[in-house]
Parts: sequence; C-alpha cells; structure tokens
Amino acid sequence: MKNCTNCQAPINAGDAFCSKCGAKVQVAAKAEPKAVAFQPKTVQLGPSPTQAPEPKKPKRNIRGILAGIFVLLAVIAVSSYFLLNRGSSDTINLEDYVKLEIKGNDGEGFIVEKSVSLNKENLDRDIKKKLKADHSKTESSNYNIDQLVSKVEFSVYKGDELIDVKERKNLNNHDKITVKLLYDKSDLENMIPGLHFTGTSVTQEADLIPLVGVDPFKGFYPKIKGISPNGTLSKPSQFEGKDVEIVAKATAKYGFPFDYYLNGKEVSSNDPIAVGDEIEIRLNESGKNALKENGQTVEKGKDSIKYKVTLADFEEGAYVTSLSKVDEDTQEAISKNVEDAAKAYVADRNYKVLPKFEGMAFATIKDGVDWGGTFDSKIPQLIYVYSITNTSYGKTKTSYIVISKITVIEQVENHGKDNAHENPGKTIQTFEKDSKKYDFQNFSDQNDLKNSFTRNIDTFTYTMDDQLKSLINWTE
Repeated sequence: MKNCTNCQAPINAGDAFCSKCGAKVQVAAKAEPKAVAFQPKTVQLGPSPTQAPEPKKPKRNIRGILAGIFVLLAVIAVSSYFLLNRGSSDTINLEDYVKLEIKGNDGEGFIVEKSVSLNKENLDRDIKKKLKADHSKTESSNYNIDQLVSKVEFSVYKGDELIDVKERKNLNNHDKITVKLLYDKSDLENMIPGLHFTGTSVTQEADLIPLVGVDPFKGFYPKIKGISPNGTLSKPSQFEGKDVEIVAKATAKYGFPFDYYLNGKEVSSNDPIAVGDEIEIRLNESGKNALKENGQTVEKGKDSIKYKVTLADFEEGAYVTSLSKVDEDTQEAISKNVEDAAKAYVADRNYKVLPKFEGMAFATIKDGVDWGGTFDSKIPQLIYVYSITNTSYGKTKTSYIVISKITVIEQVENHGKDNAHENPGKTIQTFEKDSKKYDFQNFSDQNDLKNSFTRNIDTFTYTMDDQLKSLINWTE
C-alpha cells in the first residue's frame, strides 16, 4: 500500500486520486532493460606466446634514506633555532665576547684574574649595529652597557673542577679551561627589548711556554781572590762563557741570582776562605725567574752545588797553616837558608863562634786579630832560634838570636791559565830566600827570650818543636 504524497493518507491499489485530499496519485514509470553489446570472443589458435615477466621493484638506497633523515633533522634544528631566537639579527651570543687570558710556563701557568670578563667595547658596538639595522627598536638604544655587563657573572673550571682564579697558579700546558656564564636571560632582554641573549660557556686550551730543564751550574768553578786561608769569594765571576749572561741579565732585572754559603753559613764579605772549605751556591728566586724568562727551569736536584775549595781556585795560591804541612824537603831547604843567614849575621858582628840551632816555631795569626800593614804581614811565620855562647875574661854568656818572617807559600805552576781547574798541575812550596827580608832579634838571656814569646802570644798562636819548648820552659 502506498501513501498520498500530499497528505500521507493511505491509497488503495488502482486509485487514480486520493480519497482524502483528491490529489492525483503519481505512478512511477517502469525502467526499460539496458541493451548489452555483444562482444565476440577471440580464440587464439596454436601455442600462446611466452609472457614477459613483470619488472622487479628497485630496492631503496639505505644510505640515501639515512642522509635524507639527517638533512631533515638539520633543517628542523636550524629552523627551531631561528624560530626560538626570532632570527640571528635579533640575537647576541655572549660566548663571542668572553675574555680569557692564560699566562706563564708549563706547570706554573695561571689565569690573569681581570681577564675573565666580557669584551665590553665589542659587545656595545654589536648591540648598536643590531639596533640600528632594525629602526623599530630605536627606543632600546638608551641601554647602559656597564649595567648590562655587570649582570653577567662567571665561574671558571679546569676540566670538571671549579677553581679559584686568584689561587690557582699551577696550570699545565693543554689544560682545558672553561668559563661558564651566569646571568638571567629575561633580565638582559628586559633592558633591551627586542634583542635576545644566548651563550652558556667558553672552553680554551692553555697554551703555556714549555720549560726546558737545565743545570744552572754547568761549567761552574769558584774564583777566589788572594791567598788561602784569607781568600775572598769573587762574585759573580764564578761562571764561564754563556753562563755569565744569565748572571748579568738576572741581576739587572730581578737581583743577584745566587746565594753563597761557606761551611753551612751564609758568606759575608769579610769571611776568609781557605783550601778545604766547602762553598755551597744556591739558585735563588731571582735566578729561577731569570731562567723562566728564557723558557728554562732547573733540573731536578740541580738547584744548588757544593764545592770543595782547592788550591787551584785561588788567584795567588795559599800558605800553609801548620808546621806539619810543610814537607820535609821544604823544611830542610828553609833551615839551610836560615842557617846561612845566621852565620852571616854573627860574622858581621865579629863573633868567634858559630850559632847553635835551638829550635823552631810556627806562628799563625789568631782569628779576629786586626793586623795592619800589607797582606803579606798576615802570612804565618816560621821562627828559628839560635844561641851564641861567648867565653871572655873567664866568664861564659849565652845570648839568643830569633830569625823570623820566613813565609811558606803553596802555589800552582799553571795557575791563571784556562785549564787551571781541570788540570791544576804540580803543587810546589816556595819560601822567601832573600835574607834582607829576615828579621833578626837579639835576646840577652833565656828569660828575655821567653818574655818575647809571651808578649806576642796575644797576636800569634805558636806551634813549637820540643827543643824550643824545653829551652824556654814553654807550657801550652
């Protein structure tokens, strides 16, 4: 059953009009069948031709895919960077303005404290350029660069270790020093609206002067003025050749580079030096600084040298300090000369007898005695005592002659030559042979002789042989 399209009332089959509203009932036309075209089927007679295989799909290039992914990631990263920073023309990277200065030598390098900062001039210049390029930001051009810079602080690291720039003085070559920037990004950007600040840290490798280890005492030997044991140390002429240069340069800029010690105590200008003394010379801070300036440091264990003084170190030789040091041949030669001088002395005075040898004394000047006259007057003396016994008018009288000022000096034959230290040569002993330099004193008796030695005991320290001690009843 159908319904009226006008009032929806039911319509009986065969009605041409609606019984309720009178509307004409619409009858749908019957669809005619579609014509189907005849397609004749072609029949292939005989064997069918071989069908060509379908072409294989090419494999995708894995490397190409990976490269494409990397390129895509790079594009995304760059786009993100510029998106976040709104373009490089609006961005200041503070890392570009960090100042860091490392000075010194390898192992003793240091960071120049005031160098850890921002390059204020360059930063100010670049900010102004960016503001000038964007005319819309002219209202930001009244910023204060000093105020901006003061808002950036720094922490300094050696590797991963936070260090104090003031105290750290032992940086090595190639140490990695990192300066981290500490600042409030929004605080800076509020000062200059429209600009954006980036940058977190800067790392720099220490480029220090490598130090070469040297022996500062190479070629050293002391030069001592005068005669032992009253020699004096000549400073700074202890070095030969190129080593003299460092002494002169160091002295001019830093001070004398060496400290001197004699037998463990610091040398003063009046300390006498003798054969057998130990001289120690130490490189002081002035000397070390002078070496560093030339890229040098002291080899381990070579910052001082101890030297045993030999005869060859003295410009004028040495004199012996005890009778036992005068060898027998020298004593015999001296005694023969003194005997001849004594005989000549008594002959000039018409004595009929020969002088008799009574004994010998070795007189050395006491320490601390201020002895006037020439230096030679300080040289210890050999003293010979002779007696003369006269018999006249039935009386016998014994008087004494003291012969002194006989010096014994050791010398080196080739002293003063270039090879004096390396090859000191033969050591010889000489003495005064000129009788005019002998001092003759007459003493009337034994008491007079003893009094003479007693008077001089405050000046000299005497070493006597037993014969002379017995003669004057000497007690030490």
